[in-house]
This record gives sequence, C-alpha cells and structure tokens, in this order.
Amino acid sequence: MSENEFPQSPQQAVPQQPVPGQPVPGQPYATPGAAPAPSAPVPPPTYQVPPQQQYAQPAQPVAKTRSAGIGSTKKEKWPAVLLACVLGALGLHKFYLGYKTEGIIMLAVSLGGSILTFGLAYVVMQVIGIIEGVRYLTLIEDEWEATYLRGYKGWL
Repeated sequence: MSENEFPQSPQQAVPQQPVPGQPVPGQPYATPGAAPAPSAPVPPPTYQVPPQQQYAQPAQPVAKTRSAGIGSTKKEKWPAVLLACVLGALGLHKFYLGYKTEGIIMLAVSLGGSILTFGLAYVVMQVIGIIEGVRYLTLIEDEWEATYLRGYKGWL
C-alpha cells in the first residue's frame, strides 16, 4: 500500500459528494440546484376589491306584522264578535282576523267531524265560537288590538 492511496489525516480526506437536502460547506442553507435565497423580502401582491353595490336602507327598522285578514290591516272588534257567535263553528271569525290555520282547523273539524259524529262536532265547535265571541266582547279596545291584531293568540 502506498501512502498516496489512503489519507493520513482528516484534513487530507477525500471530499464527498453533497447529499441532497443537506447544507453544502460555504453555502449554509442552499441545496444544489436550488434557487438562491432572496436578498430582500418580496411584498405580497395587492388585490383590488371591486366596488359593491350599495342598497338603500330603511330609515327605521320595519317590524314584522301579521296579516289582519283580507282588506285593511285594521280590523274592528264587532264583526269578529258577530262572526264568532253566529258562524263560529265554521271558523269565519278566525279568517276575518287573519288566523288562516286556526280557521281551516275549525272548518275541517266542524264539517269533517260532523259526518263522523252525526253533527256533534259542529255543536262543539259552535260552543267554542260563542265562547271566543264573548271573550272578544269583554276585552277593551287596547287589549283587543294588543292581543288579536298586533299580537298572536289563535285560540281563546
């Protein structure tokens, strides 16, 4: 073996090929074939947001109101009382006040139930209509409006 084949000290070692992903001496964080590190930070790209259409806002918030029946939004108490006492079994007073679901229920129970019970369901619904008519009659105007027109009270 000659002295030239094997190095004698670590300083005379044969340089090895760089391993991918490992730093190369003299280039602390660069890898072979990688782009050089930028010298100054690059600002992010700027985007312009397109202007959005502005919609008109109401001056005051609009409260959700319940429909007070067909026609005007102001319903009088006396027609509701008369409809409840005379035709209460058919639920016409409910339709007048804008309570469509309750009116349909009263109508269906009166007509459909009368077939099955030989008219007893109609009588029961008429009694309920009379009770509701008396209830409407005993309320003062402010309570009437607060309970049945501005508020929601479908049954008694």
